[in-house]
Amino acid sequence: MKKLLVLVMIGSLLGSCSSIRTTADWDPSADFRAYQTFNFSQSFSEVKVSDLDKRRIKNAIKVEMEKRGYSLSEQPDLLVNGYVTAVDKTVVTNTHYGGCGPYYYGWGGWYTSTDVNKYREGTLIISLIDVRQKQLVWEGRAEGFIPPSRGEKRTRATDELMKQLFLEYPIK
Repeated sequence: MKKLLVLVMIGSLLGSCSSIRTTADWDPSADFRAYQTFNFSQSFSEVKVSDLDKRRIKNAIKVEMEKRGYSLSEQPDLLVNGYVTAVDKTVVTNTHYGGCGPYYYGWGGWYTSTDVNKYREGTLIISLIDVRQKQLVWEGRAEGFIPPSRGEKRTRATDELMKQLFLEYPIK
């Protein structure tokens, strides 16, 4: 059940980018021009998403890395790692309404309505690790909730999410 909820959450993340917040951070001392190649770490295969979504994410990352001049290699300078997490959230909204008429009609009643909405907010983290130094040099994070989509629409949304995530990549 938990795996299904995580899959729905990541599907929600990839459904569209309208309410996704992205941030990036990097090591200012890293020489990003020295890196030429990349590949995905073994742990990337353990990311808790469906195989379809995993392929979409990997393809979108590959496109963004190649746009920056990197090439996929068996002897990479950078390893790409991924991580997905989800948190249950609850929003409670109280609405008070009612009224009173003119004095000669008397006082009206006051009413309260309480709405409780539950949802899952997910986080997708993409990390780039310098293989020689064995340290993190760049990390992008996407957080939010989006209604799920599928097929070509989901693929386009994944591509757009990675494009947005890599906007703050230091160079190339």
